[in-house]
Amino acid sequence: MNDLHIVSWNITRRCNLSCAHCYLPAVTGMERPGPASDTELAESEAFRLIDQVAEVSPEVMLIISGGEPLLREDVFALSAYAAGKGMMVVLGSSGLLIDDKVARRLRESGVSGISISLDSMDSRLHDSIRRHPGAWRKAVAAIERCRDAGLSVQINTVVTRGNCGELPALIDYSRSLGARVFSPFFLVCTGRGEKLTDLSPSQHEEILSSVVDLQARSGGIMVRTRCAPTVRRILYDKNPESPLLKLDAGRCLAGLSYCRISPEGDVTPCPYMPLSAGNVRARAFGDIWLNSGLLHSLRTPALKGKCSECDYRLLCGGCRARAYAACKDYLEEDPWCHYVPSGGKMKIPPSFEGEKSESARSAVKPIWTKEAEERLKRVPMFVRGMVRRAVERHAEVRGMREITPALMEEVKKKGMGGGFGGN
Repeated sequence: MNDLHIVSWNITRRCNLSCAHCYLPAVTGMERPGPASDTELAESEAFRLIDQVAEVSPEVMLIISGGEPLLREDVFALSAYAAGKGMMVVLGSSGLLIDDKVARRLRESGVSGISISLDSMDSRLHDSIRRHPGAWRKAVAAIERCRDAGLSVQINTVVTRGNCGELPALIDYSRSLGARVFSPFFLVCTGRGEKLTDLSPSQHEEILSSVVDLQARSGGIMVRTRCAPTVRRILYDKNPESPLLKLDAGRCLAGLSYCRISPEGDVTPCPYMPLSAGNVRARAFGDIWLNSGLLHSLRTPALKGKCSECDYRLLCGGCRARAYAACKDYLEEDPWCHYVPSGGKMKIPPSFEGEKSESARSAVKPIWTKEAEERLKRVPMFVRGMVRRAVERHAEVRGMREITPALMEEVKKKGMGGGFGGN
């Protein structure tokens, strides 16, 4: 399978925060950028890795993260090299090191978007979660600087019992800051957060239901959940033809079209599943992605427990990382899922009206016109690849060889919502 769309790369463990829930046991208390540590991929190894990822998928979205990636002094060189290979480069940061100069330098080095976390409207709560006085104020300032530098901004929130009631206000505030995407992250208890428990399955269900309602009236900002594939069941129950289902929004992509690379070069299905499919120091990235038994087992999973008999399993499939965190078996049932399978008819993910079978699709990949590519650039960076694939799929099933703005408008009217940006 060569369907790689997103790679998340933790380039360092060094961090200037000490968050209680961090999945990556980090080296904290760091304040100044420096070279790679003895255990992290050296710059030459990092360039070689980028080459190997580009061989598999040159248009991949590369998420450069950490720790705090700006604590690695070659981060600008790495992002520029990846962007030069045709990758869509985005960065995940706390924002603490981002001044006007850094924001401009990120843009100049090929970074297209940045994600920064805000865990509360209350600066004191955010600072206590991140364990750093002034973290909220610095994060907001960084968001504004990145926005002004021309970077697409995504704001993340780790959802807990203490802040779940703030989601509507956080969405409104994110919109006012000029963010393009708001992503509520649902905790996977791993890494430093292994002993943490917070939301019960019933609370998880209730919050996801409220998020689905918020998505429908988000007004100019895209709301996308992370690490909560059960949201797709709720989406389906509320609207079986939801455009978000057509875009595969909320789906767990671990091993399917997404993987993570650790600072030491281990390829894992996702950041929250600490199982190595191979190390890029010993094997080429392409060999790992195409031939790993671990990754293949996630592409055709033999699910266990209630996930194996669930009538929503084709829509959802559960969170494999959460199953591993709870049971040390990534094929077990998702322990945060509140649903009890009813034995009813299998729910099939919706498709575009009139879509044909795979065998009826055009054998020639459609070509994007210059005007269509320009319109695609107005789609939020963090979901652009998803939109591109949806439009190409629609063109293929209709046997069309060319993608134009008119075709994009046609797909939009079929239920893609506001994902295509302005006209």
